[in-house]
Amino acid sequence: MIFFERLKILHFIFGRLYFQVKGYQTERFLNLCAKNHLVLWELKPVSDGYVFFIRRSSYQMLEALAEKANVDLALQGQKGLPYFLKEHKKRKILFFSMCLCGLMILSLSQFLWEITVSGGEVYSESDILKYVTDNYYHIGTLKYQIDCDALEDHLREDYAEIAWASCSIQGTRLHIEIKETLDRKTKQNPKKPCDIVANKSGIITKMAVKSGTPLVSVGDSVKSGTTLISGLIYYYSDDFTVTQTDKIKADGEIVMRTKEVYNNSIPMEYYEKLITGKKKSIKNLYFGQYQFDFPEKKRQDHTNVMTKRRSLKIGKSFYLPIGITMQITERYRPKKKILTKKEAQLKLKKQLERYLMKKAKAGAKIVHCEGNYKKKNNRYEVKASIIKEESVGKIRNIKKLTKKQEKMITPTTAQQ
Repeated sequence: MIFFERLKILHFIFGRLYFQVKGYQTERFLNLCAKNHLVLWELKPVSDGYVFFIRRSSYQMLEALAEKANVDLALQGQKGLPYFLKEHKKRKILFFSMCLCGLMILSLSQFLWEITVSGGEVYSESDILKYVTDNYYHIGTLKYQIDCDALEDHLREDYAEIAWASCSIQGTRLHIEIKETLDRKTKQNPKKPCDIVANKSGIITKMAVKSGTPLVSVGDSVKSGTTLISGLIYYYSDDFTVTQTDKIKADGEIVMRTKEVYNNSIPMEYYEKLITGKKKSIKNLYFGQYQFDFPEKKRQDHTNVMTKRRSLKIGKSFYLPIGITMQITERYRPKKKILTKKEAQLKLKKQLERYLMKKAKAGAKIVHCEGNYKKKNNRYEVKASIIKEESVGKIRNIKKLTKKQEKMITPTTAQQ
């Protein structure tokens, strides 16, 4: 597919001619073309002959072969850049503008103009974006300076809850996909060997190893950071001496029983927002990291503000460094509310239920939950102990096994 796309580009640059051949010996003419390695493409039969394309540089040979076969050639069209330039040679400004536009697009395509994040639940998109732009890459970075593999490693190392990360350059966009748990749907990088380590502490209740060397068993109590499945494979001789080691992508499903302490609190007195006015939107232009704000009236108190950004793009992933930011404002009137003990406890219970539902939706099985509610100063708080079974594990670069681990896998768990 790529070869044919490049061929089309070459035909456009160097030009092509569209011919019709007529006569009683058209088949002989086609045989002569094949014998002399003259390439004809998009060859189609018509009522009184054939039509086809040839390279612009092949015209003299084509004419000689047509004369030899005693057939008639009729030029039907000329296509490509040379003929376009010839036709518009008097329109210098148009041609210059097109060249300038092409050079600008080519130049802009070398930079990063958009960063998107998907898949996160514990960490928001804004958290990951701030981390990446503050520490590694920002809008306007040259694409060749971006190391996606290194960024994936940094995300997993610096965020305990991120089990898997995938970074890819799509056009002028850097797309980051993260997951807090490894599951069967998680697509790992098959080219990069890795270990799977515990991202939480608990007791292993289920373990199914697809590839790699298991270092723990069902019933084991492990701490966060412990290697669960190693990407190192040991090969042994008949006397159990290591003859070879390989590095592969560790893969498997590990379920662990974990314990979590949930804390939450709400004020007994708070202000409820009662929407009073219509929504208003203010649009501003931005270019790269610079924003051009239009004059606006002084913002009134008690106003909700939501900001959206829309980038101009060509196609699906060719983002340009220009677009608009839209600020949507909405007036509200604050109304003071005082919660009773019963109302505060009910509100905290609903928030805890939503939290448990979110965990269950992510694949966790809630085994037990017990909450303790109490009033402290001017707030009402809950402290809940949650026991759950959930998929655990996060990808990490392969680390050498300790002597204790090597002894543990010799020789029964080694792949021979």
